[in-house]
Amino acid sequence: MGHAIRQLSLLAVAAGLLWVAAPALSTTPYMPAAVDFSQPLQGAEAVGPEGKVDGRAGEGPVTQRSAVVEAPMRFDLVGLAGERRPLEIRARSVDGAWSEWAEIANGDPLYVGGASFAQVRARGWRPEGRLHYVNVSGTTGAADSALTGVRRALSSAFVSASALVSPQAEAAVGKPNFVTRKDWGADRDQGGCHPRTSPSYGKVKAVAVHHTVSVNDYSVAEAPGIVLGICRYHRNGNGWNDIGYNALVDRFGTLYAGRQGGLDRAVVGAHAQGYNATTAGIASIANHTSTPPSGATLRGLSRYLAWKLSLHGRRAKGKTTVISAGGAQNRHPQGKRVTIHHIYGHGKVDYTACPGDRLRGRLRQIRSKTARRMESD
Repeated sequence: MGHAIRQLSLLAVAAGLLWVAAPALSTTPYMPAAVDFSQPLQGAEAVGPEGKVDGRAGEGPVTQRSAVVEAPMRFDLVGLAGERRPLEIRARSVDGAWSEWAEIANGDPLYVGGASFAQVRARGWRPEGRLHYVNVSGTTGAADSALTGVRRALSSAFVSASALVSPQAEAAVGKPNFVTRKDWGADRDQGGCHPRTSPSYGKVKAVAVHHTVSVNDYSVAEAPGIVLGICRYHRNGNGWNDIGYNALVDRFGTLYAGRQGGLDRAVVGAHAQGYNATTAGIASIANHTSTPPSGATLRGLSRYLAWKLSLHGRRAKGKTTVISAGGAQNRHPQGKRVTIHHIYGHGKVDYTACPGDRLRGRLRQIRSKTARRMESD
C-alpha cells in the first residue's frame, strides 16, 4: 500500500511539473496570454500650478489632476483610450512607490511593468474618458508572478536568446533580422493582436523616430510582451487597425516587425498624425525624456533606417517636402508644405515631446551612422 501511495505521489508531482512546464516547452519564447480591461477615469479637478514643461507639448503648469484610480487587476500598460493630446500618467503597485510622472501623447500607452494604481494629470485641458489597461505579464498576484518566472526560465532553455539579440551579420544595407509578429505574439488566436482590416499603402519619403515612454530597465524576456501590449492598446484602446509603428527597437538593439503589411513596403501606420501616408515610423522601446539611448539601440536604429531608406531611394542626410494632412495634434494646417529631414523626430511635425530630449539630441549622430552604413555597401 505504502509503495502504491508513493508512486501516486510521484505521479502527482510529475503531473504538476508538466503542467507548470508545458507552456514553456516550445521553440518560441514563452509569453503569457495578454488581457485588456478598462474603467472610467475619475473626474479630474482643477489644481494650482505645479511647474512647467519644456514647451514642446503640454505647455504651462498642471491645471487638472484626477483622483488616484485603483485598477480592477494588475496591469502593465495604461493610457486614456483614444486620447491623442499630451497628458501625464504615473502608476504604482500595492506595496511600491509611485513612478515618475511620464508624458504620453499621440494615443500611446505608458508601460510600467506591473502596477495596481494610476493617476492622470494634464496641462491646459480636462482629461475625461476611460483608462485602458493591458496585462501582458500574466501576473495578477505573487503566485502568478512566480509561475511566470519559472516558465520564462524554462523557456530560455529551449529557445536561444541569441536568436533575438545576436549581433547582425548582414550586409550594410541588407535586411536586418527582425522579431516577427508571430514571435512577439500578434498571431495568437487568443491574446494576440490581429489587424482589423487589410493594410493601406502610401509612399515613404522620410522616417519618423519615436520613443514609447516605457520603463528603461526591462529584461530581454519582457521586451516582446511590451510590443504586444502596445499593439493591443493601439488596436483595442484607440480603435486603430493595428500597432501604429512600422518597426520598433529595444534597448538591446533587437528590431521588431510592426504594422502588418510588409516591412519592405510603404505601409501606412498611425505614428505621426497628418504624415502617415508619406512616412514610416520606428519607436525606441524606452523613455528618452532624461535617459539617452543605449549604443545597441542606436545601432538597431541605424540598421533599420539604412535598409528602409535605401529601399525607398532616400539618403540618410537628405531633406524632403511633405504635405500636411491636418489633424488636431498636427503642428501644421492641412495642405501646408512642410520640409523635414529624411530621419526626423516625431515632435517636428506633431504637438508632442516624442522622441524625448535625449533621443532627439542624437538624431544628427543617427543620421551620420545611417549614412556611413549606406555608403559602405
